[in-house]
Amino acid sequence: MVLLKLLEKSIDKITERQVRKAGITFGDIWRDPDLAAALPAVRAGDIATARELLTVDDPQRADLRLHVLPDECTPHLSVLEERYGDDDPLLLLLGGSTRMKAAWEIRGGGWAASVGMDRARAFLAFLEPAAGALMRAAELAPEDPRPWNNLQWYCLGMGVRREDLDRIWLELCARDSWHHRGRYSRLQVLCRKWSGSHEEMFSFARETAALAGPGDACLGLLPAAHRELIMLTIRDEAEIATVADAKEFVGGYLADPGVHGELAGAADRWLAGDVSFDPEHANVAHLFGAALYYGGDLERAARALAHAGRVIPPGSLWAHVSASPAYAFRRALDRCGLTDRPAP
Repeated sequence: MVLLKLLEKSIDKITERQVRKAGITFGDIWRDPDLAAALPAVRAGDIATARELLTVDDPQRADLRLHVLPDECTPHLSVLEERYGDDDPLLLLLGGSTRMKAAWEIRGGGWAASVGMDRARAFLAFLEPAAGALMRAAELAPEDPRPWNNLQWYCLGMGVRREDLDRIWLELCARDSWHHRGRYSRLQVLCRKWSGSHEEMFSFARETAALAGPGDACLGLLPAAHRELIMLTIRDEAEIATVADAKEFVGGYLADPGVHGELAGAADRWLAGDVSFDPEHANVAHLFGAALYYGGDLERAARALAHAGRVIPPGSLWAHVSASPAYAFRRALDRCGLTDRPAP
């Protein structure tokens, strides 16, 4: 027994060294040099800099910044909210989004039954004031889809009726019918975990993929939908009790000709375009790369993972199939011939 434990520790150390050597880490994946350069000032409380970052013309970069900045602005939420009297739509948008992001940190992303009554009450109490800021931002900037996207998450958190969520979606589409982050949010609204079903989720993902052009990040909704089904199945099926069971199920599911066929077709269309312009293209690379890898399509997985870098994003498929996501990702890079290739 002692010898077995020593052997296990030795294997763990070898695995850790391999992961470090490959430069694999965990975190959010995005590429925006101006945002990265400005974050130290934002963390120090420079609200003017945070606001200016939201004025960028590129819609995808603007959405990315609104996703990243609330985490950095949380310690300065009271300062943001004190400035609501300025009636500045960008300050209102940033403040409402910051309060909403901080509230979701209180709650966590699990099913309602796993949250607990005290934490649920704290979450709802903290989240509720965000609505006023987001709605006022939408009123003052009537062409901006971003308040409506964040209102999707506000409404999910508050547990509003599906009809109200559908109305929020229509308001967003009236401003930008192809809002990338809004479509990923809508996918969550439609999944079984929240306000929909597997059928609604896949119908939306397939409809979006059919309309998306080469290189479009919205093609990633298809592997995202399959990942959602996989996660819920692993959670709900009593027969999937171990990591080995999960890996066997995931491999079989993703190798199914119907599943693989639509994922391969969507991946080919994504790879056929210029994906480098998207500041979050590495996230899409992980969505496709992990699904194709576990489905046994190493050639396509290699082409997708060549864009993935060396950072594993939160909620990735690697974490649901392996007890050591970093090693699983490193092994995938190795099998795809990418271990020694410099990260993009």
